[in-house]
Amino acid sequence: MKRGRTGLGSWQLLGLGVGAASLAITWGLYNNFMPLLLRDYVRSSGMRGAIMGLDNVMAMILLPLLGTWSDRIDGPLGKRLPFLIVSMPLAAVLFALLPFAKAAFWTLLAVDVAFLLTMTAFRAPLAALMPDHVPPSGRPHANAVLTMLGAVGGAIGLLFVAPMADVAPWFPFAVAGAVILAALFAVRAATEPHPPYVSAGVIQEDAPLLGGLVRDAATVLRAREGGILLVLVAVFFAFFGYSALEAQFSTFATEEFGLSGGSSGMIMGVTIAGFVVMALPAARLAHRLGELNTMRLGASLLALWLLVATLTADPATLSIWLGLGGASWAFVLVPAYPLVVNQGGEDRVGFYTGIYYLFGSAAAILAPSSVGAAMDLLGNSVLLPAVGVSMVITAVTLTLAMRSRSARA
Repeated sequence: MKRGRTGLGSWQLLGLGVGAASLAITWGLYNNFMPLLLRDYVRSSGMRGAIMGLDNVMAMILLPLLGTWSDRIDGPLGKRLPFLIVSMPLAAVLFALLPFAKAAFWTLLAVDVAFLLTMTAFRAPLAALMPDHVPPSGRPHANAVLTMLGAVGGAIGLLFVAPMADVAPWFPFAVAGAVILAALFAVRAATEPHPPYVSAGVIQEDAPLLGGLVRDAATVLRAREGGILLVLVAVFFAFFGYSALEAQFSTFATEEFGLSGGSSGMIMGVTIAGFVVMALPAARLAHRLGELNTMRLGASLLALWLLVATLTADPATLSIWLGLGGASWAFVLVPAYPLVVNQGGEDRVGFYTGIYYLFGSAAAILAPSSVGAAMDLLGNSVLLPAVGVSMVITAVTLTLAMRSRSARA
């Protein structure tokens, strides 16, 4: 089997990429259409944003716990696959049911919560499969490939699947459900139950699961961690901005420009297309400049494009600036996860994966509701400046992280 710079065979990387694509297409369609489903019952953008943040409440609470749990267990299917085999089929069915649950608010909310729980259950174990199979030196490139493949899936979903909702509202949800099921088979075929870069066997711990999680979390606060807490704070603000854009853009585009839900999805698809183009170059740049420098550059450029986009009154021109923003987002996202997960070694891949998602999820909890509330008070036009400010804060925090590392060197 031919192996590239990641240490994985190309078919293995493709299999993991299908898993990433299933997440991207599902979340992209969810973020685009769920606010529109909720609009029939909830008029406030802030309240809709709060409901949209439910998945991140669950993720913030459960992902570190699930990641640490998957570090500790072992069996015939290894540490991560059992979570996928149980949760992914349930998530597929529940997502396909969402448009049929809108007959009443309580049924829509019940199916939504159940769907979000099942998605949360496999996110961290799925992400941890990459560092389980790839040595630390190959993780930025592998993450670039996976995020690129995920973004391709997301772009296909928004550019080609989302517009079908204008004809058949249930169709995008059914397609995403089918993709999740296909992804389960692809990931199972492409991965090993006992990969080389994860500790073999059940990790024996004196502390119970929750106590061990608290103990591991305390290590993040130690000075010798080399600025990792500042990196995580930067991850928080980066995800705050991008989550606000994802969750509120369909409201912004439909109410400010009079676009349909499918057309707003196509504009976000251009953003993802920009990300796809720059994902692999972002990995190469991270290798040359370092992860922190690359992330800071991306956050700064994204803030610039959003500033220009606030002056745009034409949807086509807005698509151009958001496409450049998506390209800049690649410089932030591609190096971020490897930078965090490499802190953990083979024993703590799941834990650091969970911590990474904890900070990202905390941001995504606050962003839709707080930026949505600002849109209620100040108008929809506040969306793009708010995202830009969060990227400026990201760049400043990364600068502080770089200085912290230099001081400890």
